[in-house]
Amino acid sequence: MKKLDIGNFYVKDIKFGDKTFFQDGILTINREEAITYLNPEKKLTNIELYVVHPGDSVRLVPAKAAVEPRFRPDGRAIFPGYTGPVQNCGEGTLYAMKGMSVICCGKYGNMVDGMIDMSGPAAQHSIFSQMINLVVYAERVDEKDLDLTIRVENDQRLAAHLLAEYVAKTLEGQEPEEWEHYELDSDAIKSEEKHLPRVAYFMDICSQFAHGCNDMIFGGDCNNMLAMLVHPNEILDGMIVAQSGLMGQCSSAYGYQNHPLIKRLYQEHGKTIDFVGVVICPADVSNDVKLRVKYTSGEIASLLKLDAAIVSEWCGGSNIDVDFFYQLAELEDRGIKTVGITAEHGGKMMQDAKGNAIVSGGDTGAVYELPAMKQVIGDLQSIVRDSFYGAWPVHDKYGPSLRPDGSLIVNMYMIGDAGNSTGFLKKSVREY
Repeated sequence: MKKLDIGNFYVKDIKFGDKTFFQDGILTINREEAITYLNPEKKLTNIELYVVHPGDSVRLVPAKAAVEPRFRPDGRAIFPGYTGPVQNCGEGTLYAMKGMSVICCGKYGNMVDGMIDMSGPAAQHSIFSQMINLVVYAERVDEKDLDLTIRVENDQRLAAHLLAEYVAKTLEGQEPEEWEHYELDSDAIKSEEKHLPRVAYFMDICSQFAHGCNDMIFGGDCNNMLAMLVHPNEILDGMIVAQSGLMGQCSSAYGYQNHPLIKRLYQEHGKTIDFVGVVICPADVSNDVKLRVKYTSGEIASLLKLDAAIVSEWCGGSNIDVDFFYQLAELEDRGIKTVGITAEHGGKMMQDAKGNAIVSGGDTGAVYELPAMKQVIGDLQSIVRDSFYGAWPVHDKYGPSLRPDGSLIVNMYMIGDAGNSTGFLKKSVREY
């Protein structure tokens, strides 16, 4: 019933000019107009726009969000409930700018933020180092919460989403270079006739922090939610807004928009599997909520008459491991064969023998020494001043993460998207 057509436009370069338009692969942006658009409520100050390319000696830190620019010819918001009214999504026509992303940086970091190097050793571990990035740097007018470890940074993240919508409007009236088509029903009958195994994807999302840091569904905080069944097209079409920053195990807006696991399941739909949907499982803090999600996700699986499932963990450590293994065990107990996908950070905090088919998304506990960069967008001092999962102000063995010459010693958790469960890994195990 839902059919989503995504028309792709490939961006060769980005520059600033007197007018915002897209022509022959070149995106030209009116800087002043763009800044006005991304700051409608005037909650941000000291706003700057930059363009960075693969290979540039540039470090983005703290990096807080990454978004693919998209445009809807029918006028609907790209992120319903967040950048516009709550409306249906996952169907119709959508235009996408490929080969680029919009990234926001700020002055102050927090635990869910990360870093992107456009060159050097860290660049080989992040997909965002491989594309052209339009970067918005902004500070909040009201910085009263600077003493908190986790602060709500929604104004800066919203700015990145609004900027992505602004530049993508230049695609109106143009013809895409290629099309992607997503429709479950077209191969459903074929799958039934072939008696293919019924498979669903169980996707953990972030529900760990304060309001404004949890993932949002149709613009609403997912805290204390139960598991819910959704059409995979909705994930690809802006239903979920990622509110955790670009840490090493992040789930970014870009990652949801281009979710490789969902796209791969679509490729096998009607051929080797019957792909029946996505079950969103908020990974909450309270064990009571974890159990509610475990049982409701299990009931959805039984109602779908699943034969197999993929379960991914949005982040690879601490109490989120509990959600991950709860779901694997619950599905296995119901006779559903599972494969789990999770990043690591020095191992797992919880394990269950029923989860015996696990794919690693990388070890973000690995320590890296990174050279200084010629340009830093953001604030390099945030590395040791603020609270990050992947850096430290002092360490018994390594000393401070930030050295006097601007070089760093950090773990992989600092590097945006370096270890994740969506499949966006620059290197596979076979390449090491």
